Amino acid sequence: MIRIFKNVTPADRIEELEQVWRLRHRVFVEEKGWSDLARADGREIDQFDHDEAVHLCVMRGARVVAYARMLPTTRAHLLSDVLPELCRFRDVPRGADTMEWTRHCVDPDHRGATFAMGEAERELVLGIVEWASANAIDHLTAEGHPVWVSRLLRLGFGVEPLCLPTPIAGEMAIGLHITVSEGTLAKTRRLLAPERIELPGAVVGGRDRAIARA
Repeated sequence: MIRIFKNVTPADRIEELEQVWRLRHRVFVEEKGWSDLARADGREIDQFDHDEAVHLCVMRGARVVAYARMLPTTRAHLLSDVLPELCRFRDVPRGADTMEWTRHCVDPDHRGATFAMGEAERELVLGIVEWASANAIDHLTAEGHPVWVSRLLRLGFGVEPLCLPTPIAGEMAIGLHITVSEGTLAKTRRLLAPERIELPGAVVGGRDRAIARA
C-alpha cells in the first residue's frame, strides 16, 4: 500500500511521517554517514519538508518501508540551493511540470540485492510514475548514484545527466533531468507490477485525507 501526504509539516506529528523522519535518519545519517544531517532526536528533517512537499510512503501494515519526497522546482529545492554542483551542464530545470525527486530510501529489511530493487522499492518507483502521470508532471530532477542512469533507462524514462559523476559526502553522485512519458508509464507497469497502482486523486490535502492504495 502507498500513502501520500501533502499540505503537512513535521509539526503535525503524523505517525507515518514520524516513521519517515527516523527512516531517513537511519539511512542518510547512520548508514551513509551524512553527519551534517544528524539530529539528537533521530529525526532527519530539513528546510524542504514544508507544506508543498509531497511524501510517498510504501506501507507494510502500519510500517513505512520505503519513501520518496517530491519538491516543487518553482521554489528553493536541493538541486538549486544545496547541490548546484550537480547541475553544471545547463541551468537548473524548473517549472510547474517539473518536481524534484529526493530522499529516496528503503528500510534495510525490505531491500533487494546490491543495486537491485526489492519489492517495496519497485512499488515506490511505480507509485512515483503513477503519481506524476496523474498530476501532469512530465519531468523530474534527482540527485543520486550514477547507477540510476541505466536503471531509469531500462524502465522507460528519458534521462539527461546534468553533470559528470561527482564525489558528494563520500560517494559518487550525479544530477539528473528525467522525463516521464506515456511510454514510461506503460513500461514501468509492465516491468514492476502485474497490475497498475491506483492513486485516486493523487494529491493529498492534509493529514485526514491521506490516500491509500491497497
